[in-house]
Amino acid sequence: MKTMKRLINGVGTLVLALSLAPAAIAQPTAGTAAMPSEVAAGTQPQFSSDELEDRRQEIVVANMKFSDDAQKSKFLEVYVPYQLKLAKTLKARRHLVEEFDQEQQNGVISGAQATKLLNSGLNLDRGVEVALASYTHQLKTVMPEEQVIRAYQLDKRLNALYYTDLFSSTPLVH
Repeated sequence: MKTMKRLINGVGTLVLALSLAPAAIAQPTAGTAAMPSEVAAGTQPQFSSDELEDRRQEIVVANMKFSDDAQKSKFLEVYVPYQLKLAKTLKARRHLVEEFDQEQQNGVISGAQATKLLNSGLNLDRGVEVALASYTHQLKTVMPEEQVIRAYQLDKRLNALYYTDLFSSTPLVH
């Protein structure tokens, strides 16, 4: 019973977050740059989820505002392994969405299948958050705290754009 309540609360939170994500991304904010690769809160997604996967490192590096090449190199030593982990998780997320879409086309999703899909999604979410926590913790050893926060913000924005594009054509469960 407790597990079911957690699942229901998790789904409710996920649905709320997904419904607010496009609106939150579209909100203009002061001080956003006009750089083409800038991941500003006031911009509509200018990249598809595929493009974000392909250009993620380029976008992050362009927006980190490194003080010199040495700082950039230290950052990349931490970022590249994180990005590889994240890429695996995002591919698994894409596969899960494709599986969900396939189930939707077949008609009503069974309770067992819905539970499987939900648990898989929650596990992927947990994996992303654990990887992000590890990445930001490692960054603290090579960068000032302000840069770590900037890296965190960029990652969250890129993920929001990625998920918005990925889920935009996925219907809600009937």
